[in-house]
Amino acid sequence: MPRLTVRTVNLLDSAPLPPPEGRPWDAAFHLAAHSVPGISWNRDLVLENLSMTARVFDHLAEHARGCRAIYVSSAFVYAPKQGAVAEDDPTGSSHPYALSKLLGEAWVLSKKEHLQVFLVRSFNQIGPGMSPGLLIPDILARIRSGESPLLMRGRNDIRDFLDWRDAIDAYIQTLTVDAPSGRIWNLCSGRATPVSELVLEVLKAMSVEAEVLFANPNQETLVGNPARLMKDTGWFPRRSLSDTARAILEAPH
Repeated sequence: MPRLTVRTVNLLDSAPLPPPEGRPWDAAFHLAAHSVPGISWNRDLVLENLSMTARVFDHLAEHARGCRAIYVSSAFVYAPKQGAVAEDDPTGSSHPYALSKLLGEAWVLSKKEHLQVFLVRSFNQIGPGMSPGLLIPDILARIRSGESPLLMRGRNDIRDFLDWRDAIDAYIQTLTVDAPSGRIWNLCSGRATPVSELVLEVLKAMSVEAEVLFANPNQETLVGNPARLMKDTGWFPRRSLSDTARAILEAPH
């Protein structure tokens, strides 16, 4: 088994990044970013996301030319659409988080002659071990406190939820796929799921009955088409929404 070396670096620092030890790197994933769309976004956060991405891909282009470099972008980059979005659909979200990812994509693609670059536009990933402050941990805490009805502060949006364990399987597949530099993939389930359905699956897994209400009656749809990723890699999501809900509840908390 290959030796695993863990290094911690500050991508917002000005200090040089560490070069490879021995042979150049074969592959790299770039996931570091401010990545919660619901936080208070400002210009500094947008530029910090771009700065981190630029440092990583400039460093790879200099020290690991030809490396397979995979940039994790976001489904939020797409312009609003009622149906499932595919990779060739227009981008154009006005959200600052989406802007930070679009700027990162542009920087990454500028390196595609020096690196094998791939963009993965990730949709909503959920599963066991999620950090406090995200939707599911917040819901679990409120259910366990006995809150009923559950008043959701946001909207009953239609989203594309994917178990993060399925996502890891997909990332592994991208390490060996034969595709041209600059290829873009949607990482998603292709399932259109209202937030209310996700909450009900969690309640069902807990054997709890509670009414679910939403403060905002408006609804937005963001669902992906994973056909290109499935065709290129042979990957497909194996876990259902109920599988994921049960795994979340079985995880230590």
